[in-house]
Amino acid sequence: MLGDAPVVVDLFSGAGGLSLGFAASGCLIRAAVDIDPAAGNTFRANFTRLQPDRPPVVFTGEEADLKRLGLEKILAGQAPDLLIGGPPCQAFSRLGRGKLDSLSEEGFVGDPRNQLYQKFLEAVEHWRPRAVVMENVTGMLSVAGTNYAVLVNKELSDLGYRTGYAVMNAVWFGVPQYRERLFFLAIREDLGISPKAPATTHASYVPEGYLKPRRDLTARMMFDDAEWDRVLGELPLTRPAVELPAVTVQEAIGDLPALTSHLDRSTLPRGDFRKKINYHANDASNFALQMRNWPGLVAPDIIEDQVTRRTPRDYQLFRRMKPGDRYPDALKLVHEHEQLLFEKKLQELGVDGSAPKEGSTEWKKIRAVYIPPYDEKSFLDKWRKLIPDQPSWTIPAHLGKDSYSHIHYDSEQARMITPREAARLQSFPDAFAFEGSIGDCFRQIGNAVPPLLSLALARALLPLLGFTGSPAAQTGC
Repeated sequence: MLGDAPVVVDLFSGAGGLSLGFAASGCLIRAAVDIDPAAGNTFRANFTRLQPDRPPVVFTGEEADLKRLGLEKILAGQAPDLLIGGPPCQAFSRLGRGKLDSLSEEGFVGDPRNQLYQKFLEAVEHWRPRAVVMENVTGMLSVAGTNYAVLVNKELSDLGYRTGYAVMNAVWFGVPQYRERLFFLAIREDLGISPKAPATTHASYVPEGYLKPRRDLTARMMFDDAEWDRVLGELPLTRPAVELPAVTVQEAIGDLPALTSHLDRSTLPRGDFRKKINYHANDASNFALQMRNWPGLVAPDIIEDQVTRRTPRDYQLFRRMKPGDRYPDALKLVHEHEQLLFEKKLQELGVDGSAPKEGSTEWKKIRAVYIPPYDEKSFLDKWRKLIPDQPSWTIPAHLGKDSYSHIHYDSEQARMITPREAARLQSFPDAFAFEGSIGDCFRQIGNAVPPLLSLALARALLPLLGFTGSPAAQTGC
């Protein structure tokens, strides 16, 4: 009922970034479904803390029929007010598309993940919620010459919704990260309301490689006037009279505890992944205070998940890199540094005339220890050092495997970022705890919708439905 807390079901929910923004706006998150057990455990634990009287039911594992999951019983036969979620997007991403094309004859076109959004639309048809929010990558805008976003819009319209989509970069909404995503916003036709994209709050240019603010007018030619009343195409982002400056990396993570114990090879601690430590003594920025004081998830005076993986070979390299340096810059430093160590080792071995000859098996073996076989054709951003006075570049889901893509700007700490720092750059509050291994945490963080971006969506959508929301929805976190 209008005036009560809107009921939300989150499909393809991940750890809960999208739900977190709607919960902060006063919604009741009733159920979530995701294939990843670690993400499901994270969702369950955090939203049980947020909603202790009515914790959500969380399903994990392979996708299943909605009735078989028992959601009908959980919802007592009532449709959710909002259906939200982000169907897996790897097959629509530019990187995923290239990999698929290289692995099979069918390539991108034949990948079943292209159709996972259909599962989401089946749930829309089944429940007919008041409103729908679906997230995906901007790669949907052009696939082999086809704008899938327009097609999805048309499918939502055929289900009886007024619908549009918006390309939103998280940096425009207070997230300290350049991260662009595509959002479909739909409101049931009988409510007589058209969706609107949220107004931006922060001003920032976007670097090369990211989409600039735009409006797709070509889609208008695909529909007649009656259809265009429902299929709105790309929704323009509005700007307030005064915008805040973009949140920088240093503002985002500068107050978190500095880590240096990993630099002492003789006393490398073990088993400290969940070790709780105190905040940094430095003053916290407004953003940092926001992350410490999220509605319902207020952080204590200690923090966890502030731990770095130990890679002693590269500590000196991290120190020598300048903020903004990328893989080619790191590669040059690697060869300079490792060549010196290699030559020193050969000199030591040659004192008694036993140094291996250049090109011999032993020579190659020693060289491999000091000069790793870095591939100069690897991605430009395989190694990259964060710039303290700018937002971060996109946090990827594979950060756990390629963590050198986000090296901490502080050369004294000489390390890659921690799970908690990655969570901050995604705007997850400090009291939001991630379940699983360190790799599981990085994956969940990188896959998520930034909660502050979700909060902006909720603040734009809920008033259209007649819901005034919680104090957090009006005044901020």
